[in-house]
Amino acid sequence: MAFPTFRRIAPLAALAVLQLAAWAQDPAARAGLDLAPILDGKPLQGLPGEQPGTERWVVHFATRSFDLAEFRDAVRTKRSAAEVARIVADLEAKVKADQAGFVAAAQALGAKVAQQWWIVNAAVVEIAPSRLADLRALAKIAFVEPDVAVQPWILTATNAANHNADLLQSQGHRGLGVAVGIMDTGQDSDMNGTGRPHRSYFVNGDPNDTSGGGINGSRLVVNRQIGALIADDQHGHGTGVASISAGADWGTASADDGHAPLAQIAGYAIANVVSGGGSSNTTMASAWQAMAADRVALDIVAANLSYGGSPNPLDVAQQALDSAALNADIMVCVAAGNSGPAAGSTTGSQGAANGLAVAALNPNSHTLASFSSRGPLSGDTARFYPDIAACGVSTVMAARNNEAGNYTGSGTSMASPQVAGAATQLRGRFTALTALETKAILLASTLDIASQNAGLTRNDYGMGVLKNDRAHALTAANRYGSASVTSGSPVHSFTIPAVQGSSYAIAIAWHRLNTGSSTWSNLDLEILDGTGLPLVSSTTTRNLYEMVRFYNPSAGPLTVRTTGTSLAAATQAFSFAWTEHPAVPLPGSAVSFGAGCPGSITAPGLCASINPNGGAVANNVRAYEYCYDLSSAAAIGVQSFEIYSRTNTGGAVTVSAAIYGATGGTPTTAPLAITTVTIGATDGFYRGSFAGTVNLPAGPFWIGIDHAAQTTLLSQISGGTSTGGAYYRTGFGSGAGWTRSGLITAPSFRVYCAPAPAVPALAASAAPRVSGSFALQLSACAPSVPAFYEIGFSNTSWGALPLPFSFAPLGGGTCSLLVSADIGLGTATNAQGSAAQNFSVPNQPLLIGARFFAQGLVFDAPANALGIVSSNALALTIGS
Repeated sequence: MAFPTFRRIAPLAALAVLQLAAWAQDPAARAGLDLAPILDGKPLQGLPGEQPGTERWVVHFATRSFDLAEFRDAVRTKRSAAEVARIVADLEAKVKADQAGFVAAAQALGAKVAQQWWIVNAAVVEIAPSRLADLRALAKIAFVEPDVAVQPWILTATNAANHNADLLQSQGHRGLGVAVGIMDTGQDSDMNGTGRPHRSYFVNGDPNDTSGGGINGSRLVVNRQIGALIADDQHGHGTGVASISAGADWGTASADDGHAPLAQIAGYAIANVVSGGGSSNTTMASAWQAMAADRVALDIVAANLSYGGSPNPLDVAQQALDSAALNADIMVCVAAGNSGPAAGSTTGSQGAANGLAVAALNPNSHTLASFSSRGPLSGDTARFYPDIAACGVSTVMAARNNEAGNYTGSGTSMASPQVAGAATQLRGRFTALTALETKAILLASTLDIASQNAGLTRNDYGMGVLKNDRAHALTAANRYGSASVTSGSPVHSFTIPAVQGSSYAIAIAWHRLNTGSSTWSNLDLEILDGTGLPLVSSTTTRNLYEMVRFYNPSAGPLTVRTTGTSLAAATQAFSFAWTEHPAVPLPGSAVSFGAGCPGSITAPGLCASINPNGGAVANNVRAYEYCYDLSSAAAIGVQSFEIYSRTNTGGAVTVSAAIYGATGGTPTTAPLAITTVTIGATDGFYRGSFAGTVNLPAGPFWIGIDHAAQTTLLSQISGGTSTGGAYYRTGFGSGAGWTRSGLITAPSFRVYCAPAPAVPALAASAAPRVSGSFALQLSACAPSVPAFYEIGFSNTSWGALPLPFSFAPLGGGTCSLLVSADIGLGTATNAQGSAAQNFSVPNQPLLIGARFFAQGLVFDAPANALGIVSSNALALTIGS
């Protein structure tokens, strides 16, 4: 059957959505698209070329016709200079021959090939930025990158391209009035036997300026011996680390101020041996106690520990560290470790639950250093690790006993004091800040570096790169604060002003309160748009912070909602911070809301569930089968189930599923029945049906899902009203034993038994995005009947009619109109009671962030007196 399309007057954006397919096929519409050059998703600039208006870019080629084996052998075997020169000349000729076609093509783009290398398979071009896209499109090019300036690394680490402490120092924010604690090998308090500290500890690096208030008038206020070795640095590591956080320029060509060069420095020497500067957990615990005791007298606001340690929160040093952060209000920073690049290379890393663990980056490029340890945290795989990233490669530092030289090193040891120094500089300016507020601010002000680190995740580089200037701007704008949730009032909400079309970053942070326990409060963060619909959420289960970055598609203020999903005490304090963020890609979304009403056909009835209304799915994947908790108060016969999840592939994925009974309160090792479930690309319920009825006694049972391919997200939602859990194991249906998960706390499932009246369901096949396609899909409807897709721009009113509008006065029972019916698209269900309408979204940037609503109305005469039933509704946002 064919039914007419009913069109009503609608906003232009709605018309645009409905005309997507035609526009996508229109060459005239595509002709005006902006093809501005993008590298790794972020616009970049090369150094200026010789010709005005050009930039220098490096072109990397995919292949070439020769290698460097002969040259390498000549160097190894110490052939004569003349022989090597001949080989080099031959290589130069081969490069020119290999790249001849490229040179001609580049010149046709108006570019100049400035240099051709043989030592690497690349060349330098000077080209107008407007032609970069054409350059990238040439044959045999692997990728291009901008030519950038380089300087000695400590100068670089604090400049505008990196952490940008320099700008703040030029404005007078140099850490004066506060101190940073450095727990390390000691400090150079007797520089080469002179009886005074190294000049980097003095104000402006001048030993004659004795206004520092510390040892010999320096800024080194204490240098306490905690370990077996004397406090005067016998290794050099501690002196160098201190110079990063708060050292003064010591006068060499490569020297520079640290982050807080007027702050005082409190040294806690924990080295027990000279070789390697090794310490112990107990020595570190004693040092944390000494530092906590000094906190008020010395005004220590931040601390750095660039040592290895334990990821176990019950380790004595970890308990002392977290207690110092919690009870002495010290912002603690630790090195994440140098055991990369294997995932989970954190067996020797400090957990620092109440602090920040820091990964190491290459300066300027902000790519992760190869040695930097990767999460998740060993022994606590539900905890993302590290937390933040900073420069830590080829760092120039002050050298013990040598004011005319430098100490150059690479490691997370050099990255962590960057963050500690930034915290010191921040709290020196904003003296009312707490350590917890500082933690939230430092996280919220990071910049995302995903585009510079393709294939890596927050388990490699944390929430992004440290940016001192953004932290200060956020704080100066008063975009931070503290609040609490309680067992009696577990939800805290506040609003922030927001601009439609802008991107934002928001973080919350809290402390573990009982350092003698390995459990702590779990808080979730959710952002609601101007209409009250969920926009984005962060729902990790073991980190003591949550953070989101997102594009705001809506007008009006945003609501920041913090929910205490489980509390370790009656009251849990937390801090928050928010700021604008450079453009964040909008992924697009299709969020279900409201409820449909039953039609005349039957479907399996709901007989068990947990969080049956779904929510926002957390972005968690694991390579295991997960077995989710469910229960029934009576014996039931299960026929099918629905899991609330989505894929991370952009399309549908079919995975194995099973149902398990109970044995001793845990799932049986062997499944009672096996089936499959096809999960789509958007948050929603997806059904799997068993071949026959699975009869279960009253009590617990489990639904198992094979997540091993890591293409489907674990069922873990934000805002869940019911607390649940899961077990996991390697190998689907393998018979292996189960392990209790610490990650799953709020799964979402529906379990169906005997048939009951079916409720029409509306879903989207994918999140809408520019240059993409999606379908609106109706299911569970009466077969071969007329139906309509109602599409509008409001879920609160349709003209003067408030929404939702009940059909009950019209004989429609529990059915309701949930969206403004600005446009109606006619369709018909098939013999299976389903229908689908496809849409293609044109590549029009103005559509990014556009929001519209959809609902299905189905003619079903036997269902009620009105003869119409309704589905749930969808809030759809077009992504980039």
